[in-house]
Amino acid sequence: MTDAHPKPMHPNRAAFMEGVDHILSRWTALELAVQNGWGGPETQEKRDDMVDEIVEHFDKLAAKRQSPEPTDLQELLVDIMDADFSVSLDDESERAVARHICDIFAECRAGNFASVDSLAEERDAREKRGAAASAAHQSRRAEQLAGDGGGDGDDNNSDDGDSDDDVSMDGE
Repeated sequence: MTDAHPKPMHPNRAAFMEGVDHILSRWTALELAVQNGWGGPETQEKRDDMVDEIVEHFDKLAAKRQSPEPTDLQELLVDIMDADFSVSLDDESERAVARHICDIFAECRAGNFASVDSLAEERDAREKRGAAASAAHQSRRAEQLAGDGGGDGDDNNSDDGDSDDDVSMDGE
């Protein structure tokens, strides 16, 4: 019966899983793949499975009492992106992602959740900015439609403000 609920491989697995999810949400290559459905009809599920696969990779290393190496994780990231999303990572962004995940693992293993908390706060702020920009855009559009009754379309030369949000999605 004890096999039905396997014991977590490291004591702060939930925090690590959250950190991995936050890091992946900032990875432009993965977010573009998800937004554009490059993984097919199950794109979002594949993205969620990627978090699980990464955490399992670290669980296996911890069980063997091996330290994680960013180069091993880089290979895993490249393989997942290619197999699940048909993305070839020519920008080598997997290096920074792998290094960041390894850092988060070490911190979580030591019971330090400051980076995970910071990533969560950044994600919340990014989502609020995105929601506010979307609401402002919709409001301006509604005002345009109500104000000119369809008009001559001459109002299209103004910037809708979305470019600032696109830049911030790349991570800061």
